[in-house]
Amino acid sequence: MSTPDLLTVTEAAVVLRIGRTTAYELARRDLATGGGEGLGVIRVGGQLRVPRVALERLIGAPIVLSVETGAVDGSSGSVAAAVLPAAIPNPTPARVDHTSDGPGRCRRLVSMDQLRFDS
Repeated sequence: MSTPDLLTVTEAAVVLRIGRTTAYELARRDLATGGGEGLGVIRVGGQLRVPRVALERLIGAPIVLSVETGAVDGSSGSVAAAVLPAAIPNPTPARVDHTSDGPGRCRRLVSMDQLRFDS
């Protein structure tokens, strides 16, 4: 699938592997300096978008994305569920999972996709 010409700030954050808040701070810096520094955003209506060419210029390489689509709430329509950099197939380990540092205890690495967040 081809990379869209305009990405949301959140999608650009995923490509850059930075947080959403940091990406929006870089977008605000770009707007404040008139494009002198920051993420390289444009306004489309009331929304911010990052041109693909500006992002590629920033990282110095072409962007290859894989977009997964899926139905929302059982409806027949589909939306982009996730935009992931195709060049990064496995996430880096998120943390070391251990209960104690006592003798005979092992530590194991837990990747981001194994983490569960209880609500």
